[in-house]
This record gives sequence, C-alpha cells and structure tokens, in this order.
Amino acid sequence: MNSPDRPERVLADLLALLAIADQAILLQERAEAVLEACAEPEEPLQSVAREGARVAGEYQRLWRWSLDFAPSAGDGSLERRLSDLVLLHFQMVHTSVRLAFRPSTGVLRSVRAVEDLTPWVAELRSVRDQLNLWITALTPAG
Repeated sequence: MNSPDRPERVLADLLALLAIADQAILLQERAEAVLEACAEPEEPLQSVAREGARVAGEYQRLWRWSLDFAPSAGDGSLERRLSDLVLLHFQMVHTSVRLAFRPSTGVLRSVRAVEDLTPWVAELRSVRDQLNLWITALTPAG
C-alpha cells in the first residue's frame, strides 16, 4: 500500500519539488528579459509577446505540477510557498505582457512592467535551498 506519508513518498515528492524550483530559477533570465522589454516606453516587438507567452506558460506548467506533490501540505508550508512563488512569477510575466500590448494612453504605457522579480527570485532560491536541506536530512547516509 502506498501511503502518502511513507518516507519514500515524501522524499520523492520533495525531489520533484526541488526539480520544479530549479526549473523556475532557470527561467529567471528569460522572465527578466520579457519584463524589461515590456517596460520600454515604445511598443514591444511581437517576439516579446511570443517569448512572454512561452515563459508564462512554463511557469504555469510548473505551478500546476507543483500542486501534484505533497498533496497534504498545508497553507504556509514550504511546499505551498514554492507553489505560490511559481504562480506569482507566472502572474507577473503574464500581466506584464498583457499590459504591454494593450492599446493605451501615454499614462498607462509608462506603467507596463508589473514589478521586478529580484526579491521573489531570492525567496525562490531560499525555498529551494530549504528543500535541499530537508532532502539531505531525509536521505539515509550510505
């Protein structure tokens, strides 16, 4: 019987979440490039919209995947914080692209980029490091 609380299952879930965190961190450079392009005063190129859609789609895929692991994790848990951070990245990239390509007046054009991801990436890295420590603690020495 495969209980979700078995140590092997917990370890497997944490390893999957670590892989998700690593992938989300790898997307950072592309996400920042999209946000910067969306913040420019002139209309961004269509390639920015396509890249933004791809990056946002990857974050959304990672977020959905993260919800499949550690299903009994509660609000405020490390596992849920990872999911929340990945969702935040998706929302920021998606919203920036939508605002950048929305017909707008000059006033709205200067407020296109939602926000800098830097503080959220630092927190994402911290969550990733905490997951890694947890995995190390659960992994039998051998």
